[in-house]
Amino acid sequence: MARATRRAGAGLVALTLGLGLLAGCSDDSGEGESATGVAAVESPTVLDPWFDAVRRDDRDAARIVVLGDSVSEGYGLGDHLERRWLDRLQAALRTRLGTPACPTTAGGWHGTTSLVPADYRAPTLPDPLVTGPTVLAPTLGPGGRGLTLKPGGAVTWTVTADSVDVGYRTRFAGGPLQIEVDGVVPAHGRAVPTDTDPRAERAVWSSGDLGPGQHTVTVRNALPTTSSTAATVTDLTPFRGDRDRCVHVLDASRSGVSVQTIAQTPTYLKDSLSLDPDLLLVPLGFNDQRADVPAAQFGRSLDSLVQQARGMGYEGPILLVGWFTPQTEPGRPAWSAYLQQMRARTAHERVSFVDLSAVLPRADPRSRYFIDGLHPSAAGQPLIAASLTEILAPPGELSSTVGSSPDAS
Repeated sequence: MARATRRAGAGLVALTLGLGLLAGCSDDSGEGESATGVAAVESPTVLDPWFDAVRRDDRDAARIVVLGDSVSEGYGLGDHLERRWLDRLQAALRTRLGTPACPTTAGGWHGTTSLVPADYRAPTLPDPLVTGPTVLAPTLGPGGRGLTLKPGGAVTWTVTADSVDVGYRTRFAGGPLQIEVDGVVPAHGRAVPTDTDPRAERAVWSSGDLGPGQHTVTVRNALPTTSSTAATVTDLTPFRGDRDRCVHVLDASRSGVSVQTIAQTPTYLKDSLSLDPDLLLVPLGFNDQRADVPAAQFGRSLDSLVQQARGMGYEGPILLVGWFTPQTEPGRPAWSAYLQQMRARTAHERVSFVDLSAVLPRADPRSRYFIDGLHPSAAGQPLIAASLTEILAPPGELSSTVGSSPDAS
């Protein structure tokens, strides 16, 4: 089995993960395998507020918001989204903590109980059903995956949950949204106002108790088609008795996004922060590198992202995550230069950094852990989740073994 230890150092914690191939237990899902090597968590005390939030998750939700790209959104997976690393991380942290009535099994939307956008940008992922006239809203919603509904437009999710939150965007002269649950429009869902002046922001409609099981939620612009008034829906979050409690790992990622794009799109960051994180996890950089953005410029974009987050009122910890080394492409800047820029951002208050390139295998399309030179396969997802679990579990809760939650297979 893989054994994990934390070693305190001068301003960092070293996470040591030993090779953990469980003989006879490995399969194509990646179960029984773990990362190997040493990852340094810099400025580890930055994470103390997160650990405090986790320790009281029996009475208040402890939220991680993942501001990532296609590696986090789940590119390459087509269904059973509980296999994504962020869903596995949620299940593993809940298992590690042992808080009663915090589900770790698959549920929600195609297995995920994380936030589900109105429009996934990874083409392999299962989108909700969209009907009628709609327009993508790439600057709005967590991960910039909103959908603007013109009159007659609608979006439908079918989820396993006992209640849901529907995220939407207020706007000047926005039209009302109608929200239907299991074929019935509740009184507070008949005309949800989205008009606002002058402040535009993400808001949330909550369903109330729906009872356990499968429920169909439709959000539509029910205005006559002769109207020109639109309304924007951004996301749905399913709950299973864990509303306002337990650990939640929330997907605010978008395939193809770069730090530079987020830094230049304040509404993208603002709507992601509206999820009220106790920890902002930022595993970005691949798309900046692939766009040949110089490493120093990438660093300046990270500065801007941190400064904007603080300006928007977020005072909690920010953890920058350096991923595995991507497949080398001729003429492309070295990934190590981007990792160095992330490390340098710990000069900001309440910003930490972990370099997982030391514990995760290099991206290789010939490996069972990757589908190409960048994206992890279903077998690679548990390696990421295991590494982050050991970093984000409170020190007193650190177990002696590393692995994936049995409920997340």
